[in-house]
Amino acid sequence: TMIDHSPTAFRHDVFCQSIVKVSNHDLFYRAIIFYLEEEPMSLNDLLNLIVAKIDLAKCVSVMKKTGYISLIEPFLKGAQSQNIAAVNEALNEIYLEKQDYTALRNSIKDYDSFESIQLAQELETHDLLECRRISALLYRKNKRYQKSIEISKKDCLYKDAMETVAESKDPVMAEDLMRFIMEMEDKELFAAMLYTCYELIQPDVALEVAWRSDLLEFVMPYFIQFVKDLSSKIDTVQRSTDDIKKKEEKNELERLD
Repeated sequence: TMIDHSPTAFRHDVFCQSIVKVSNHDLFYRAIIFYLEEEPMSLNDLLNLIVAKIDLAKCVSVMKKTGYISLIEPFLKGAQSQNIAAVNEALNEIYLEKQDYTALRNSIKDYDSFESIQLAQELETHDLLECRRISALLYRKNKRYQKSIEISKKDCLYKDAMETVAESKDPVMAEDLMRFIMEMEDKELFAAMLYTCYELIQPDVALEVAWRSDLLEFVMPYFIQFVKDLSSKIDTVQRSTDDIKKKEEKNELERLD
């Protein structure tokens, strides 16, 4: 009645008290359209009230058809904890349209239920650098590390490429990226590479690259750490060997007794 006779019958507080008692689900979506037309500023309040009673995917579909999906951004943020694909994709589209790249990256990192490869492909050749960067992030999340590295290298985002290599735990990728970086003769990048991918780079490779490029002073921090770690491992093995030897001697004495 309030929808059909809104000029005389509609009251927001009474409508909210009544809508939660409705059993006909179609009325929920009629109510959404009604609020969009009559009380758009209260639409998020209505949705928060009936969130447990509506199909979120259908709600997103209804709002997309109206062209005003961005109006319910606050509601979608609150509902995103359910990690529903339709909600995630709607928010990602809103963030992209607003060029809110920080929110988009956080959404992608925290909620994985959406067509990530499709989005990565769409952003891969985007005019904006931040979009291509997000594309590389999506490929990384899907363990397509080589593809992610290629995108980062094209945009000279070497820090992102290094972090992707470190996450991949692939020594071959680490060596390839290090040699690529050294072709540019960038000393600081070489040092950063040794630091970020320390566990993946073989010492002989690091020394070879440094020697060929006359960068021995930049490889020294790496080797100092390497020698320290190697010394610690040797000490651990020695202690274990000594413990085993002492245990064997003790057992031998007990046997003789």
